[in-house]
Amino acid sequence: MSTNDIQVKDVGGLNVLPTRVCQTEAGATALLPGEPVKLKSAGSPFVILLADAEPVIGTTTEVVGITKSASTHTASVNGTVEVYIPNHQTVFSARAKSAAAANTVAEILALENDRVVFDFTSSAFTVDTAAGDAAASGIQIVGGNPDTSTIHFKFRSSALQGPIA
Repeated sequence: MSTNDIQVKDVGGLNVLPTRVCQTEAGATALLPGEPVKLKSAGSPFVILLADAEPVIGTTTEVVGITKSASTHTASVNGTVEVYIPNHQTVFSARAKSAAAANTVAEILALENDRVVFDFTSSAFTVDTAAGDAAASGIQIVGGNPDTSTIHFKFRSSALQGPIA
């Protein structure tokens, strides 16, 4: 895991992006700033990291947001983490899974509005541009920077609601 995998790009017309202090469970994986988190399970008070190839609408528990701080829990004591709470206008930025897939303006333009997921197969969260557009994918590409091979994205509203019965 690494710090600041995901960064706030645009606060969507707000002065600052709202944050919330969330609970973290003793013995859970440590959370670093800039990582996407979800509820551990429906109704749980704890947040955990998203898994590889998430968020998936209708499957992934509610996405809470992106961590602003590091978690404070230990092996034996519950803790907390401050989380940026996204809205439908908040834009975030993260590296593309493959730099070669997002290093030209044309490539980024071709990806715009694709609905994709995060890749977490290495030690960092990246945007999986190779996943292809899928209706159930929880993030939507809205631009990028070819000089740094970063992708700008927002969370789809349904991903922030968790599985809907």
